[in-house]
Amino acid sequence: MKNEQTDRYDAIIIGSGLGGLATASLLSQMAGKRVLVLERHSKLGGFTHCFRRKHHEWDTGVHYVGEMQYGSQTRQVMDFVTGGGIQWNSLGDPFEHFVFPQETFDLPDNQPDILAALVKRFPDEQDALEQYFRDIQKMRDWMVRWYVGKTLPDWMASLLTMFRRRMATMNTGEYLAKQFGDPFLRAVIAAQWPDFGTPPSDSSFAFHGIVSGDFLNGGYFPAGGGTVLAEHTKEVIEAHGGACLVNRSVKNILIENGKATGVVAIRKEKEVTYRAPIVISNAGGVITFGKLCPEGHGQRERNRIARMTPGPSVNVLYLGLKEDPRKHGFDAGNYWLYARTDHNLEADPNNPEQVDGCYFGFGSLRNPGQEPHTAQIISFSEDRHWARWDNTKWKRRGEDYEQKKAATAEALLDHVELFFPGFRDLIDYQELSTPLTVKTFTDHWHGTIYGSVCNQHRLYRDRWPVKTSVKNLYLTGSDVGIPGVNGALMSGVMTAGTLLAPLGLGVARIMMRAEREHKRRAKQTADTAASPSIVDTALDRKEEVGV
Repeated sequence: MKNEQTDRYDAIIIGSGLGGLATASLLSQMAGKRVLVLERHSKLGGFTHCFRRKHHEWDTGVHYVGEMQYGSQTRQVMDFVTGGGIQWNSLGDPFEHFVFPQETFDLPDNQPDILAALVKRFPDEQDALEQYFRDIQKMRDWMVRWYVGKTLPDWMASLLTMFRRRMATMNTGEYLAKQFGDPFLRAVIAAQWPDFGTPPSDSSFAFHGIVSGDFLNGGYFPAGGGTVLAEHTKEVIEAHGGACLVNRSVKNILIENGKATGVVAIRKEKEVTYRAPIVISNAGGVITFGKLCPEGHGQRERNRIARMTPGPSVNVLYLGLKEDPRKHGFDAGNYWLYARTDHNLEADPNNPEQVDGCYFGFGSLRNPGQEPHTAQIISFSEDRHWARWDNTKWKRRGEDYEQKKAATAEALLDHVELFFPGFRDLIDYQELSTPLTVKTFTDHWHGTIYGSVCNQHRLYRDRWPVKTSVKNLYLTGSDVGIPGVNGALMSGVMTAGTLLAPLGLGVARIMMRAEREHKRRAKQTADTAASPSIVDTALDRKEEVGV
């Protein structure tokens, strides 16, 4: 600890989720900044990290990612952030299985085929479907402007998003009811709502549009699991003189003369002070101003917190399997298992942990070579249902907590068994995480995984801009953007862009640089493929001399 350098950095980032790592990578590459990333957990990556039990391995948050087809703008940014060394595997075609009691709808991995499949199943809705896909593109374009607005003063951001604001803030359920007459079609169109955690009855259409639009070209998974995102980005940061340190829980942000000047972190039960002229929080707006920022600062942000409604947390059942699930008819796609077609019905208040829908998928099938095989079952929950154990420690919460976990795990398995009888026989190992697990390892507000509810208030009234009311203190991460891997990635672009140049110019510089790097790598790959190998060249020489 005596030899640890604490004041040689140009910026400090609190939290190593993808938003924080992306910001650090971009500042390193675009401006030569030495960035220090501090992580409270023992592993980097936030929800991109993996963990092991016995011989089994699972991803905690990366299940599939959209827009990772080669050449897409999002892929260009991801490659730039991570150094371009990650292989993205397609989940296949179809990549989504929307399973309802009466019928399953399989979603193809490209927009023309998606539209064709929907029209084939719902021929009377063809005109409405074609208009829907046009509206999805409008929302994707609108959300780009909304993102850029995070780098601008409020009045400029409002002007930038004025066009089509009414559609963007429209309730998703209202849009679907107006657009489609068939209730089953509405259920299929809305089936990906758990990807951002707010059902159609509560969400704004802009969130539905940007998230569903992200998957119009299928789903992808990084070879090696989500942990490679942090590993590759860490290499980029360190190559530019930065550092990524784990087991550093930030206690508070230092503010001197109205400016953020560093942080105090806990390492091995001792306080360590790290100083830098710029502090960037990837811990979420609520944690940043509710816990880390000293009293008397950030009143504007504290007022925002008082208005906000938290989104959901999750129960996740991690499963180790005895054999390859493909032998039983499963594939690498996602299985969304719904007990009903109405996504808007609230859970039974007398049975808050009742499972009426879940995500079900096999991480090992989308990561070739991973054995033994694994699966996950995920359903939403709330930390209030686990509040009685809130002040207990991980792995030491008591027998009654373990009994509740066991009952929750059985309820999840019962739900899967409704659709796939006999699946239990494949299970070799199981372990359940709860909202308390999320709070323990991330310190997220209410154990949320997506931040606040994705409604119109998150778009406007309760939006988190990059720049805060405290000088030299900035935000990044999903609070600045939207839920998901790509949401966090693009928040890094907005935060780094804000620090590089004003009025969106920094963002434009990043996007152009990412495109140039993509073209350079593509040319390098093409040149390598066109060059004869050493063996081929030697054989050619032998032919020339008649050998």
